[in-house]
Amino acid sequence: MGASASREKFRESVSALVEVDVSADDADFWDELWKIPSSAEEVFELIPPTAARRLRDERFENLATLFTQATAQLCQIVETPYNIYFDQALNCVRVLTRILPFLLEKGDLGDADENVEQLCWGTNGSGMPGDEKIGLMVGGKTAGDNDSTNDDGMETNASKGMDDEQEPLALLVIHAAMHMLFLPQFTCDFYENKMDHTPTSSGKNGSKGKNGGGMAGFFRRSETKEDKDIRSECGLEPKTVDSGVPLAPRPASIVWAPGAGIQASQLGYDGTTRKYDKNRIEVLRLLLAACCDPLFSPADEYNPLASRWLAVATAADAPNAVCLFYSLLNTVLTFDPSNVGFSDSHIKLVELSAQVLCVLLDCGLPGNPVPVQDPNGEPLVEFDIASKGGFNIFRTLMARVDSVSELNFVFDGFARLLRNVYENQSTYLPNSSTKLECFQELLVLLWKFLEENPLFMTHVLTKCNINELVVPICFLMYKSRRDPAQIGLVHICTFCLLKLSGERSFGVGLNKPFTKKLPTDLPLFSGGHNDLLAITLHKLVVNGAYKLVPLYSCFLTIICNISPYWRSMSLVAAVKLVNLFELFSSPKFLYSGENAHRHLALLLEVFNNVIQYQYHGNTHLVYAIIRRKDSFGRLSSLTLKRAQEQCHKVYGDQTRTEYDADRARAVESMDPKGLPNAGAMMGGDDMGSRFQPTEEWLTELKVSLPLETVTRLLQHLVPVVDEIVANKQGAVDEQEILDVLQDIVMVGLLPVPHAIVIRKYQPNQYTALWFTAFMWGVIFLRNQSLPMFDGQCIELFQVSVQEED
Repeated sequence: MGASASREKFRESVSALVEVDVSADDADFWDELWKIPSSAEEVFELIPPTAARRLRDERFENLATLFTQATAQLCQIVETPYNIYFDQALNCVRVLTRILPFLLEKGDLGDADENVEQLCWGTNGSGMPGDEKIGLMVGGKTAGDNDSTNDDGMETNASKGMDDEQEPLALLVIHAAMHMLFLPQFTCDFYENKMDHTPTSSGKNGSKGKNGGGMAGFFRRSETKEDKDIRSECGLEPKTVDSGVPLAPRPASIVWAPGAGIQASQLGYDGTTRKYDKNRIEVLRLLLAACCDPLFSPADEYNPLASRWLAVATAADAPNAVCLFYSLLNTVLTFDPSNVGFSDSHIKLVELSAQVLCVLLDCGLPGNPVPVQDPNGEPLVEFDIASKGGFNIFRTLMARVDSVSELNFVFDGFARLLRNVYENQSTYLPNSSTKLECFQELLVLLWKFLEENPLFMTHVLTKCNINELVVPICFLMYKSRRDPAQIGLVHICTFCLLKLSGERSFGVGLNKPFTKKLPTDLPLFSGGHNDLLAITLHKLVVNGAYKLVPLYSCFLTIICNISPYWRSMSLVAAVKLVNLFELFSSPKFLYSGENAHRHLALLLEVFNNVIQYQYHGNTHLVYAIIRRKDSFGRLSSLTLKRAQEQCHKVYGDQTRTEYDADRARAVESMDPKGLPNAGAMMGGDDMGSRFQPTEEWLTELKVSLPLETVTRLLQHLVPVVDEIVANKQGAVDEQEILDVLQDIVMVGLLPVPHAIVIRKYQPNQYTALWFTAFMWGVIFLRNQSLPMFDGQCIELFQVSVQEED
């Protein structure tokens, strides 16, 4: 059948399904449908959203047959993986990928629909109330007929995988997809490993299968002293149990790439094969479609434990879950954009692997990072833990990445891939590197590792050059600051920096000299990575999109956290920070809300930390403060009358303002419904009456602003500088002043050094929800070339369609 003829035949079949009732017993129709050659593009084009919804709402029995037969054929190909039926299986994968999101629109987390519920989760074997079991059409016969094989010799007992009437179709389609991701000669090679035949002793979930599952002695990583030391430092001492759910990838030979959990020698090949990339992409898209029901839940009602689809995919008994985790992670982190020649298919596989891994890590409960092993040293999770509601095997595996070699692999992968965001733009040779577009997904994965794997956090801050992550994060924030479509990206970069800044090692590590030339218009400076960070965050405040207002406190908190360890601030960074103080102490900002002065409190704490703990290396900041002494003086001498006059002069009787500090206090004010343009809008008609300074407000301001250190500094040093200027009759070189300031000893002149306060990020349900909404917003936008999801019924975030001219 020619391409045009098959396309037309498929179009006719889809029209028939939408327009008329087609009997499940019409063997000719269904057999022909599954055998019509079709590409993923054709399936998506010929089943548009309107047709999919009409099929669901007006011809549900046709849809039930379509879903049931496609699922049954996937179960069949898993049981009898004959390559002559791979094309037919791919047709089923494509059709299911297309129709599943429209089922989930009325599924678990959206508006409940009785038919959808019964089809997906019914356990009477039919998927429809009162219907008889629908057979699978293979070679013109119905699965379950008396004949055991068809004319080609293929077994027709495809319903074998569906015989257990307690297994709903939703479970079967997810399990089939996870099996198909490791189907020999379809998505992976299979190499016998002589150690695969080691007898098992892992317990009830350690049964041996044809893919070698359950070999207890299969692979045991040799533990180094470094591994023990880093676990001990984090208080993660291993415990031993008799049996549990194995967490080692078995067999190693089916994992897609070496890296974490797997060595290249265990694969039986060099890990560079790309021949299965296209099939892997097709099945991963199906798995992503089957897990998309969070899209159809309102953000304020979303529950990360509520999705039954995701619960099935992340359960302890999910087929090949361990191999899938390491395959996705290693596929992403082994990719090297500097190696040109990768096919578009492999780049797509890398990006899709990142998306699927993000989704699988986003539901359920966090994994316990404490290592558990059997008496042979094999990693396990206890049965009672694995059987609890909310258990997520992927989060458990991520939390348990614990060897130094694996932690290095993960860090190096993130550093290499994130560097690509600026290296790709600064190369002089065209096409000398691959431009990777999945940096937002990478940042989500980085965040999850930082948040849930304490060993990774400790390792990257003490054993790695953390600046390899800081530079691309700063670059992304700087480049995205004005783009409304990239506000979510700035948020996630901010979260990562805020998390890291809560650790002393981060602030110390930022002192390393910054020598790179980024493809931006950042001002030139000579200093460390702390200078880069401060200059970047200053730019986001003074020249960023208005929706970044909720992050101002986070920006200042990051700078405040690193300030006690800032050995030598550049002139540019010093001027920028003092400029921020002038900006936030200006009447426009200071009187924008009752709590606007909290920005000033953080900046004063920055100055105090540097002056008290790093004075001799920071004369640039000291001199910048001296030059702006009037700004500090006006604030310390502020009276209520003066405050009221300034406030009235700036705002008059207006009930609106461009900046409202009260509504910008915290990231919690973000509304995930606004994704991908996440962030709360400040101002508007709903603000009510304007803030007016009061005596109570002024008292609270005076108490909360730590001005004493700067005031004493100015009292002692301003006369010194004035004398130098007077002696030189105004013609003084700034370096002379800096040299004098450097030699002055401030001990005994400043207040007793205050305790260093570090503000650590605390997880909460609001930021967790934001990450879910942001992640799915990115996935939605990144899958529009072959539009997996139609925005019409999405409720997790708002989808706006721009009309073409």
